[in-house]
Amino acid sequence: MVVNLTHIQMKPSTNLEEYPFNLPLVKQLDALKLEKPVTILVGDNGTGKSTLLEAIASEIGSILIGGEHIDDQPDLEDARKLAEQMKLIWKLRTKTGFFFRATDFVKFVEKLSEIKKESAESLEEIKKRDPNSLEVLPYARTLSDLQQSYGDGLEFRSHGESFLDLFQARFKPGGLYILDEPEAPLSPLKQLSLISMIKEMVKKDAQFIIATHSPILMAIPEAQILAIEEGELVKKQYDDLEHVTLTRDFLNHPERFLRHL
Repeated sequence: MVVNLTHIQMKPSTNLEEYPFNLPLVKQLDALKLEKPVTILVGDNGTGKSTLLEAIASEIGSILIGGEHIDDQPDLEDARKLAEQMKLIWKLRTKTGFFFRATDFVKFVEKLSEIKKESAESLEEIKKRDPNSLEVLPYARTLSDLQQSYGDGLEFRSHGESFLDLFQARFKPGGLYILDEPEAPLSPLKQLSLISMIKEMVKKDAQFIIATHSPILMAIPEAQILAIEEGELVKKQYDDLEHVTLTRDFLNHPERFLRHL
């Protein structure tokens, strides 16, 4: 198991009153050392964990799950500003991987469905004109590649199943994968399946940086867990995480929580 991206150093900023530099996490962050193949960021909404992931992905030059370059996304302008203050230190630079946001997945499935439909229609149109035409080859190849990667189509699977199908098709050895709340569409059982995939890819020298609210994903074996507390990244053990203790207490005694609502 290796850690390819080992450090993220922050340069001093003069824009501390502007977003995202006014976030307590950004103000106090001097450096982030990635010690394990899997790093998990834990924090409440609004603490800056997604912004930090977006900035890291921007500085890396990651592609989104649909193949778009991160620099082409207007909604990530603030993340790109933060990325300019970052210096990445690598043990081995990799260009394999992607940046995943649950919101991008729906657009990606729609895009694949549209490509598949247009390729099938073009194929039939050419065959009608000339059954022996070589013009059919690129469209046939596109349909074949989609079938090989995604079966009958991600749009025909349940949301959780299609998520896992996508990860199964796109995870590659030696890649760096930045995942922002990948648990969003996944049932507890499907989250365990994702953990299994991540464990297998770690054995193949892949690296993951994950922001999550899920106590299940926080339990990824041997992960480095960093919790955002009062604007600082604090190393945590799994059993000490508030998400874990609160969930455990609720499951053991739900009536204690519900009677006060």
